[in-house]
Amino acid sequence: MRWRFRQISDLAVLWAGHRAVPVTLVALVALWAAAGLSFSFPRQWFLLTNMMGTLIIFFILLLVQHSQNRDMVALQTKLDELIRSSKAGNHWIAAEKKEAEAIEEMRQQHHDQMPETMN
Repeated sequence: MRWRFRQISDLAVLWAGHRAVPVTLVALVALWAAAGLSFSFPRQWFLLTNMMGTLIIFFILLLVQHSQNRDMVALQTKLDELIRSSKAGNHWIAAEKKEAEAIEEMRQQHHDQMPETMN
């Protein structure tokens, strides 16, 4: 089930980010407005427009957030592995899970340890 969701999510994010989508959406909005104009914009038309717009935006927002979360976890894992394999201190591993103040202290401590020529 998770594999299937990830596959569908990746496909939807790829589709939503395609360069043809804005042109298609403008055409659909023009058709939708023309249809509303031909029916003199009944109350149900406005309700349906608001409902569908909200649902589509919410759905795409969730898909993009899911994709970004997965990408960020992969990026943090790669960075942690680079830290492990380098001469950097292991205290930098999983820094993203610390409080903002602790991260700023670590950054300031690292900055203070740099030679003057690099500042």
